[in-house]
Amino acid sequence: MKSGMTGLPRLMLIWVLMVVCGCSLTAPSEGGAAAFEGPPVIRIASPLPNQTFLAGATVVIQARIENAGPDMARVSVLLDDAVVGEQLNPNEIGAAEFSVKIDWPTSIPGQYAIAVDAARGDGAVTRETVTVTVIGQTDSGAAVSGESADEAASEAVPEPPTADAPSPTLDSLAARVITASNLRTGPSTRFDPPLDNIAANRDVEIVAVNPDGDWYKIRYDGGEAWIYAGSVSATRDVAGLPLDSGPSPPANPVNLTVGGIAIQPHPLVCGEPAQIEVTVHNEGTAAAAPGGWIEIEAMLKSTSEVMASAGAVFPAIPAGGSFTASANLTVDIHYNETQSIRITVDTPNQVDESNEDDNVRYDEYVLQQGGCP
Repeated sequence: MKSGMTGLPRLMLIWVLMVVCGCSLTAPSEGGAAAFEGPPVIRIASPLPNQTFLAGATVVIQARIENAGPDMARVSVLLDDAVVGEQLNPNEIGAAEFSVKIDWPTSIPGQYAIAVDAARGDGAVTRETVTVTVIGQTDSGAAVSGESADEAASEAVPEPPTADAPSPTLDSLAARVITASNLRTGPSTRFDPPLDNIAANRDVEIVAVNPDGDWYKIRYDGGEAWIYAGSVSATRDVAGLPLDSGPSPPANPVNLTVGGIAIQPHPLVCGEPAQIEVTVHNEGTAAAAPGGWIEIEAMLKSTSEVMASAGAVFPAIPAGGSFTASANLTVDIHYNETQSIRITVDTPNQVDESNEDDNVRYDEYVLQQGGCP
């Protein structure tokens, strides 16, 4: 694996990550006893394999550990085989599965292997790895954190034509694909599935630009297709090309909502862990894939201060389906004051939905003093 870090700079970066990133480990509740035989199973929800990020972006590393059980000895997150986050005895309540999350602030361009290790007390270890690429601010075809191959960085997208631009004078423009990308029937990732995939270094002709300037229509195998502009390097300014809005995008059939919250104990007690179960519904007509992250925050109502947080991973949810996950959360300040639990589903918007405005739900309570002085 060719890395973007060598020697002392690498060690310094790892130390910073261990200090500032933090690792949030949470456990879904399970009903009844279960036997946990064999190694644990790891499912990395993000980043996706072969994803590209712009240097300076923060990569959210999140995974779900399944077939877990009470004998989990440790969970580690590694960057090119160097540990950047680790928790011992991460599953004290003995749940069948739990989740891990850590933020990695990128800085040095290069290719990196991100791994998650889960180990039992008997020595059985599982590792799951994804490879990502970090590119510099000036690299062509740069891609922003969380975006796919056909959604390269906005910094790489040319300025869209404006109303004051001269009338189109070009019928087409030679260009080259600089990042392997999906080809679509319209200027949006909502035109899914892709029409085809095109490899890097292939020469194409751009025949039109959408009004936002972030998608190009190209000639392709005797026909036409749309490609994300950040994946293409044109030989000259595209301002003279015709504008084309393309077909109307299809209605997105996915819609995630918070279907229910169960908190035990309720109200929360100062200094005591509370188990918070969250049910995510997919009220749409297509599967919500690939899944995502549930953010759980305890907030002081008077100031909106976030006093504690946790999270959990949800998998792909079929149309009309639901998934319930849980996390442990402890609040140990501001007792006898009104607080609220804020649940945010699908952060930071990994699932494209028809409605992004119904992903948050609150539950209010007064924190009880308990054993807090």
